[in-house]
Amino acid sequence: MAEDNSRRMEPPGPRVHIITLNWENEPVTARLLAALRELRYPNRETVVVDNGSADGSADRLAAAFPEAVILRAGRNLGFGAGNNLAIRRALEAGADYVWLINNDARPAPDALDALARAAEAAPRAGAVGAAIYHEDRPNALQAWGGGTVARWLGWARLATRPGAPVEYITGTSMLLRCAALREAGLFDERFFLYWEDAELCARLRRAGWEMAVAGEAKVWHASSATTGRDAELRMFHITRSLALYLGARSRAPGVESLVATLFQAAGKLVRGNRAAARGAWLGRRAGLEELRAARAPGRS
Repeated sequence: MAEDNSRRMEPPGPRVHIITLNWENEPVTARLLAALRELRYPNRETVVVDNGSADGSADRLAAAFPEAVILRAGRNLGFGAGNNLAIRRALEAGADYVWLINNDARPAPDALDALARAAEAAPRAGAVGAAIYHEDRPNALQAWGGGTVARWLGWARLATRPGAPVEYITGTSMLLRCAALREAGLFDERFFLYWEDAELCARLRRAGWEMAVAGEAKVWHASSATTGRDAELRMFHITRSLALYLGARSRAPGVESLVATLFQAAGKLVRGNRAAARGAWLGRRAGLEELRAARAPGRS
C-alpha cells in the first residue's frame, strides 16, 4: 500500500517564545497579537509583559487573546527589564529562541519561519534581525535588521540598504538565541529605554556571537515624530542610556558623551526644539551621575 504522505507531520522546528511589552496601549498591542495569530510557524508561545498598566488593558488582552501568556510586572520596568522577565521564563522552559517584537510592529505570516530558518542556518548567529518596513510606506525599508554605532555622534544608526553590515540588531524585531544569552547575559537593566539592544549585541559579539539578518522576514513598524514634553523625555533617555553604554566601553565616557550631546542638542536647537535639547543635557548628567555613583568606594 502506498504511504499516505498527507498525514505526515512536518518537524515543528525549534521552540520560540515571542515576547512583546504592553504599557496602557491596548489597541496597539491587540493589533500585534492579532497578527501573531496569523503566523504559520507552529512551535511558538506568545508572551505579553504588562509593564504595570493601570487602565485594565492587561485583563482585556488576557480575555481577548487567551492563547497569550500575560506576565504582570507590577510597575513599568522599561524595555530591558521588562523583556528580561519573559526571557528568564523562556530560558527556564528550555526555549531555543526568543523573538522580541515591538507592540507597534506587524509581522508577515511567514516572518518567524524566515527568522528561524536563518538562525538555524547560521549556528554562531546570536541575534537575527528582520527586514523592517515603514507602516505608512509599506515598500520603504526602515531598517535592514539593525545598524551601526557612531559613539562620538551619539548615534545608533539604522541600516537602510539590503545587505548592509550591522553591528547590532534593533529591538523592534530581534530573534535571540537562548544559548547565546546564557553565555553573554540578558539586557542590562540599568537601561530604561534606548541603547539596550546595541549594548546587548556588543556583549554578544565580544563573546564570539555574530549578527545576522533574515531579509525574507518582513515586519512593518509604525514611526512617529515626537515634540514638546515627549521629545524632552525621549532625548533624556537617549543620552542617559548613551552615557551608560559608554561607561563600559570608553576610557573617557564624559568626554565622548559631551561631544555626542553637543551634536544631538545642536541638531534639536536648529529645528527649534528646545525641550528636546534640554532633555539631552539632563539625560547626559543623569547617566554620568549613575556611573560615578556605581564607581564610588564601597559600591560593588
